[in-house]
Amino acid sequence: MKVFFATYSDVVKFNRKPNEDYFLISKKYPVFAVADGVTRGIFKDKRYAYPAGAHAAAEIFCFTVVESFEKAHKNNNLLGVDPNRLFREAFDGANQRIRELNENEGRIENHDWYANDYFDCVGVAGFFNQSVLHYGYVGDCGLAIFDKDNNLKFQTKDQVALSPHHKEMEQVAKGKNWDHAERLAYAHEHYRNHPSGKYYGTFSGEEGVKNYYQIGSQKIQEGDLVNFYSDGFVGYLESKEFLRIIRQGDKAALD
Repeated sequence: MKVFFATYSDVVKFNRKPNEDYFLISKKYPVFAVADGVTRGIFKDKRYAYPAGAHAAAEIFCFTVVESFEKAHKNNNLLGVDPNRLFREAFDGANQRIRELNENEGRIENHDWYANDYFDCVGVAGFFNQSVLHYGYVGDCGLAIFDKDNNLKFQTKDQVALSPHHKEMEQVAKGKNWDHAERLAYAHEHYRNHPSGKYYGTFSGEEGVKNYYQIGSQKIQEGDLVNFYSDGFVGYLESKEFLRIIRQGDKAALD
């Protein structure tokens, strides 16, 4: 298996918005994780809100999930293990650690859905067991698999884009002079990790995220290209040139 990884800020250095993504690849087993810290928003004074917390949440997700899957590999080589249970345990553990982050930063005690909203992230993770890829995700991080000719075989659905809260928000916001931050605060309070499982989830420490775990498996064949990605890369996956660069592992060409 050949592995290639990259992020946009390898070449572009942002001066207003830092890179809040994180990834981790196990050095021992075929285990992978990608997370995207949720941007807290830019408020009226143009101050970027708490960037370090979003990145920290993404990092916590990746390390917790990878460690959990490494332990499963080490203990029993995955023989007879239920992947659905493994993902739920790993995701529960990551969510609990992110809750602890929010507790330590005073964001539980002083929570207001706005400037002091939870640090959180979305994420995707996976591991191989023989020729089967087991995967799980929450939010708009995803997984795409292409065959040896770069034809799309499988792609996860964007949980955030498909959430019905977008249309519901339009009705709620009618007649209200909300700015972008106020709209976000309403969405986070009423839709994020809603216990119905109807909307979208993030790893914020809230219990409701359990209703948004998406877990599955795909058979992998020789020559397949497997992509774990954050949402910023979605459009590029339609480009044959992008896929060729990924296969070649050509970071200079990608930049």
